[in-house]
Amino acid sequence: MNKKQRAMMEEGEALVACSDKSMKIGVTIWKMDTGERLFHIPTCASPPFGLLCLRNRFLVASQLNKHGSVGDGAIAVWPLHKPQQPLLNYTAEAIGPLSCTNDGIYLVGGALSGNIYLWNVTSGKLLKTWSAHNKSVNCMVFSNDNSFLISSSEDGMICVWPMISLLDVEETGSPPSSLHYLSGHMSSITGLLTLSDCLSILVSSSVDGTCKVWDFILGELMQIQAYPQAITSITLHQRERLLFCGTKNGTIIANKLDIGLEECFSIDTLDHPLELKGHT
Repeated sequence: MNKKQRAMMEEGEALVACSDKSMKIGVTIWKMDTGERLFHIPTCASPPFGLLCLRNRFLVASQLNKHGSVGDGAIAVWPLHKPQQPLLNYTAEAIGPLSCTNDGIYLVGGALSGNIYLWNVTSGKLLKTWSAHNKSVNCMVFSNDNSFLISSSEDGMICVWPMISLLDVEETGSPPSSLHYLSGHMSSITGLLTLSDCLSILVSSSVDGTCKVWDFILGELMQIQAYPQAITSITLHQRERLLFCGTKNGTIIANKLDIGLEECFSIDTLDHPLELKGHT
C-alpha cells in the first residue's frame, strides 16, 4: 500500500471489503466513492460472516482448512493500515462466523460443531467455550449496547446470551445460562440484525422464506414476513427503516419497517414490496 492509500484509510474514507471462501480470490478492499482498488490479500479463505473489521484497525477472518492448522481452523488478523503477513491464531476446531462488540473488546467465533468461543481481544485470552447449539453456528450478532450475544444455527434455532453470564469468571463446569431460545424458523438462519434505536428488536431471515421480527429481551415473536423464495441475506437501512432481503433467485425485496418512537413494536410493511431484479 502506498502513502496515498494509507492516508485514505487513516482519514476514515468509506471502504468496502469482500472475501472469498474458495481460497482462489482472497480479500479485496475498494474505495466506495470512486471504486478504486486499494489493496488485495490473496491468501484469505473466510466462510460466510467470517470476515469483520475490528476497531477500524484490523481485518479479522476465520480460515477453514488452512494447511498446517490445528483442527482445520485458524483466525487471521491483518493490520488494516499496513497489510502484511497475517497473525495466525490456530483454533481447536474450524470456526465459521465471527462477531465483535462495538468497542472491539470481545470477539466470538462459532464452530461447525455448535460450540462458541469468546476471546478478550486486548489480552488475546480465550475466556469461554461452550456448547451453544446442536447444529453448526452460522450467524452471530451483538446487541447495540453489547449486553447480549445472539447466535443462530443451521436448524433454525436462535439463542440469546446475556454477556454478564458469558463473562462470569467462576468455573462451575456448567454452560452459561441463555436468556431465550427463539424457535420458529423451519430451516437454516441466513441473517441476524438489530436496530440501532430499538435495543430489543431483532430481525432474522431463513432459507424457509421468512423474515421474522422479535423482541429478543421478552422472547416474543412480533411479526412474520413470508416470501416465495428462500431468503439468503438481509440488511437494513437504519434511517429509512428499509429492510432489504436477498432471495435465492437473485431478486432483492425491500420492505418498510415503520417503528414509531412511542409504539416501538408497530411494524408495517409496504402494500406492494419493492422488487429489485437483475441478478440471475
